[in-house]
Formats: sequence, structure tokens, C-alpha cells
Amino acid sequence: MDSHRYLDLINNRNMVIKTPNGRKTQIWYFDQKSLTIKTRYNNQSWDIKNSGKTNDMQIWSTNSGWFQIFKYENNQFTNWSNSKVLDVSGSKDEEMTAVQVHGNNGGKNQQWNVVYLDKADAV
Repeated sequence: MDSHRYLDLINNRNMVIKTPNGRKTQIWYFDQKSLTIKTRYNNQSWDIKNSGKTNDMQIWSTNSGWFQIFKYENNQFTNWSNSKVLDVSGSKDEEMTAVQVHGNNGGKNQQWNVVYLDKADAV
């Protein structure tokens, strides 16, 4: 998205885009043991809701189910199993817009820039 929004959490569960705020709810990391992407807020993992039966995203306790396994390439986060990509719902570049998974259409709402932090900054 053009506005430099960050992936964030609301209600400690649901994934949305928001303006950068420096909170741990906007810091994510790849966990090599579980093969999931986790939040620094509470170490829970990205999760396609209802065990992958919807397109809606949330964070959830890590179980390494197929609906929690994502890879990052070509500026997209792609689910390993169903090949859907992380997508800003409705292509809306607006504060608090929900994040979902969707078929890859190459849109800007499916492009993500990753910012790498020094390990000391991410604690």
C-alpha cells in the first residue's frame, strides 16, 4: 500500500493495517521452529480463521497447521498450502482495514515491505 501503513492487531486478535505506532503489536518475526510468523506482542502466530475455512486472518496459539504456514517472496506473504496471499480487504488504504488471504491478483494491496530490525530492537 502507498501510505506506509503497518500490519497491526486490534482486540489482541484481529489483523488490520494501521499507521506506525511503535507498539509490539506491529512487530512480527519468523519462528524457524514452528515455521510460522509470530507477533512480538504475545508470540501467537498468523492464522487463517476457522482452520483455513475462511479468508479472514487473526493471530492464534501456534499449532503449525497448514493455515498458519506462510512464506515471503516477491513482496508477498503466501500460504504454503492454498497459495493465497496476505491481502488488504477491498484494496482499501484506510486505517483499521482488515487483512485477509485472497487469490493472487498482483495488486498493491497484496504487496508488503519487510523492515528488518536489529535483534536488540525487537525484544
